[in-house]
Amino acid sequence: FSRLIDRLDAADCSFVSVTQAFNTSTSMGRLTLNVLLSFAQFEREVTSERIRDKIAASKKRGMWMGGMVPTGYDVDPDPNARGLIVNADEADNVRTLFALYDEHECLSTVAFRAEAQGIRSKHRTFASGKQYGGAVLSQGAIHKILTNPIYVGRIRHKLETYDGQHEAIVAAD
Repeated sequence: FSRLIDRLDAADCSFVSVTQAFNTSTSMGRLTLNVLLSFAQFEREVTSERIRDKIAASKKRGMWMGGMVPTGYDVDPDPNARGLIVNADEADNVRTLFALYDEHECLSTVAFRAEAQGIRSKHRTFASGKQYGGAVLSQGAIHKILTNPIYVGRIRHKLETYDGQHEAIVAAD
């Protein structure tokens, strides 16, 4: 809106509100507009801070806060529960990846063995109908799974991890 007012000024025009008492052709009208814009920006920033604080507090309580559902889990079908439930078939694949890495300690070997065993990425269907996944796991995707604390029953928030409210797929050791 501020940029729009600048463009109107450049065109030697002014903004006049029919429903509110300000007019950008006067100094008082420009002051009122700038005060309103400042309060709007302040409100956006406060709302953003509240959302960040809510997410941090929820993760400290071990709640999964949404996003892409990790392989091995599904969203709890209960709309009142914000959590994850174990997807048995995918969880077996995750356990296999951890076991393969435990045995070989080499991502390229794990990727090769996982492909040979038919382990693929999580298949997802979005609300738009677009489908994604079911592809061969790359070394990067496997590394992401192996280093994600969610599989040992924890939730990550920035550099910290907290006990999660979901069931672990693999043991912490």
